Amino acid sequence: MSPSFFRSVATALVLLGLSPALAADRVRLGVLAFLGAEHSLDDWAPTISAIRTALGPGVSVEVMPLDHAGLGQALAQRGVDFVITNPGHYVELELKHGISRILTLQSNDPVASTFVVRADEAQVQTIAQVRGKRLAIVGREAFGGYQVGWRELRDAGVDPEREVTLKPVGLPMTRVLEAVATGEADVGVVRACLLERQVASGSVPAGRLKAIGETERSASGCVLSSRQYPDWPIAKARETAPELAKLVATALLSWTPPKGEAGWTVPLDYQPVHELFRALKIGPYEHLRHETLTAFLWRVRHWLLLAGVVLVGWLVHVVRVERLVRRRTAELAGTHADLMREMAARRLAEQRDALHLRELDHAGRLSIVGEMASGLAHELNQPLAAIVNYASGCTIRLKSGGVKPEDLLSATERIQQQAERAAKVIQQMRAFVRKRDQEMKPCDLNAIVQETLGLFEGMVRRAGATVTVDLAEALPVVLADKVQIQQVLLNLFQNALEAMKEAAPQKRLSIATRREGDVVVLSVSDSGAGLTEAVATRVFEPFFTTKPEGLGLGLALCKTIMEAHQGHLEAAPREGGGTVMTVRLPVGGRSL
Repeated sequence: MSPSFFRSVATALVLLGLSPALAADRVRLGVLAFLGAEHSLDDWAPTISAIRTALGPGVSVEVMPLDHAGLGQALAQRGVDFVITNPGHYVELELKHGISRILTLQSNDPVASTFVVRADEAQVQTIAQVRGKRLAIVGREAFGGYQVGWRELRDAGVDPEREVTLKPVGLPMTRVLEAVATGEADVGVVRACLLERQVASGSVPAGRLKAIGETERSASGCVLSSRQYPDWPIAKARETAPELAKLVATALLSWTPPKGEAGWTVPLDYQPVHELFRALKIGPYEHLRHETLTAFLWRVRHWLLLAGVVLVGWLVHVVRVERLVRRRTAELAGTHADLMREMAARRLAEQRDALHLRELDHAGRLSIVGEMASGLAHELNQPLAAIVNYASGCTIRLKSGGVKPEDLLSATERIQQQAERAAKVIQQMRAFVRKRDQEMKPCDLNAIVQETLGLFEGMVRRAGATVTVDLAEALPVVLADKVQIQQVLLNLFQNALEAMKEAAPQKRLSIATRREGDVVVLSVSDSGAGLTEAVATRVFEPFFTTKPEGLGLGLALCKTIMEAHQGHLEAAPREGGGTVMTVRLPVGGRSL
């Protein structure tokens, strides 16, 4: 649009009385001079020219370059009509002085911060490494010159208020670069693209300084060390007429900036700036650091009201529950005696079941001993016959006379050995058949197998079977009742011999142990006819038997014993014919 158009609009507004502010002879515009007054006048010259064109020749536009405090003071004294400042300063002025943004700058330079160090600095390459260093900043109130960098330091785990030596240098922001270059500070934080522009203009020698903590690059190639925020706004003061603000906004939106210059767009959302201040508890959110009790109570008043309602409801509920509890207590008192009687009856039933199981266990061992009686008689006959022979020999030699005592020493030692052998057999059988409670102790399964085979040796010899034993070395101990494990093994050995009695021309009984992870495995294999499918599904059922005179309790009792040991007993067909019975016990008593 042409300048004559803007002048026509301004004239029309004055004639219609829509803009009393235009009756004044000047409009005052305060700008934040972060690079100095002269630089600010040059930077904002195109924008000021567009405003002057819109307002017409009868109204002068006065530009006032100020620092942060100066802008705040000018607004307090009604010394400016419009303000151009950085996003963070705008949010603070909005709260304190009621200014409101009308447009947002649209430039190629992002609103972000860059951390700068000397080019030869090797110890500081990331933002986290700024801890313990001297950090040059414009000031604590500077947005791009400190506050944006503060948030990035906090996110990197660095508290600049405690873990960094801050060195405020004031405006213009180029002083931060000078402090780093001269060694007055180790690190500096400036607005993004300032370093690149200073190098391009020759104000900072190339290769003297470098940026660190790069997160991304701008469209122009500038290094950013932080996230980006909305650009600078132009805002009207609280007293500025809305018609004047509308005219200025319309003029700047319609204005086409020169090539390479920043233009203006509709006001952007400055919520990211509020989030930064809220995270740092500064600016409008300073009260979050030092909140009074009254302010806290007022802030949480809705929650306190809700808590009061909940408390009243809870008290009503407690009274109601108390009445219900009393009523239920009276009802439960009547059932308590019944429950105690039921528990006593259950304990009595459990005691009877345990007694019955011990009786079955004892009966099972007596049954095994009965079936092994002839083999045991043979085991006892051998040492007894040897004792008789040695004793007879001694008697004959003594009657013949002339025998020295030392000549009889060998015979008497052999008599003693055979007597001890017979006593050991009797002792083992007595321990096996006596009534007893379960005694769980660490046991060596290989030793139990060998001892049980010693008791079973006679039956194996009479049956004409061949026994193959393959016991794994260094087998871990199991927590078990030795006698009950012997009972299981004798049952399995005896069943294997009976399975091979008619069906196997070559009777082979194989016993092996091995370890599988946290489980000790014992397998008993026979070369008999094997299990049919119908028998395999019922082999562990109580009172199920294939023997004409069997009771069907042997394998059922064995399975019960294994389950009491946290183990398993399994039956499966053997490859090549026969059956494999597998015992699995957890190492050290663990559960399977």
